[in-house]
Amino acid sequence: MFACVKWKEASYTDKRGDVFRVYTVCNVDATVVDNWLRLPFIRLPSDPAAGGSGDGGGAPVRLYVELRFTMRRCTGYPEPGRLQRCRESLKLLAYDAASDVVGNDRRPTWDDRTYRTVGVVAADRVFDAAADSSVVNVEVRGVQVRPGAGVFLALRDEGACATVLRVRVYYVVCPETTAKLAVFPSTVTGPEVTSVVQVCCYFCFIIYLVSLL
Repeated sequence: MFACVKWKEASYTDKRGDVFRVYTVCNVDATVVDNWLRLPFIRLPSDPAAGGSGDGGGAPVRLYVELRFTMRRCTGYPEPGRLQRCRESLKLLAYDAASDVVGNDRRPTWDDRTYRTVGVVAADRVFDAAADSSVVNVEVRGVQVRPGAGVFLALRDEGACATVLRVRVYYVVCPETTAKLAVFPSTVTGPEVTSVVQVCCYFCFIIYLVSLL
């Protein structure tokens, strides 16, 4: 990951005592807060069901972004007199690209005109003190990407005390199946949860065992 401004890499210990690296931010004593955390370039294969690569053709598919994070309650900040700005949410954004275009920390530029907003990730569970930081949120958001193309995903902090424990990005494939002598190949789900995806049916034919007039 690449962090812009106040995101910091730190160690986190879970309930089982396991220690792993995380990203954390708590820049609530500033009047202007704009901290970005960007994931590496993610390319979607041209045929995601087969895992191939290609030139970006085909209908969009839906990537799922699973965020596992903790969030401090605004009223639980230990020095309330220093609070200038406080939120209990993060913003998830995406930048579409045909290739890994990042040449330095300023490209793509860090603003809403360059990135498109996927959604606001709000914390359902917040903690009041550092001792309660084991209260973990798991949120999933969907983002449309064309097969063979790629995307940069970023988290934007505008005044939260948050720790990102894990980010998992995946897509859903319906497995190959056979129904009444019709073979349907493995197929990636469409851009929306309710999308109907057209598939080619192999060996589709009708056998009349008995014909009654």
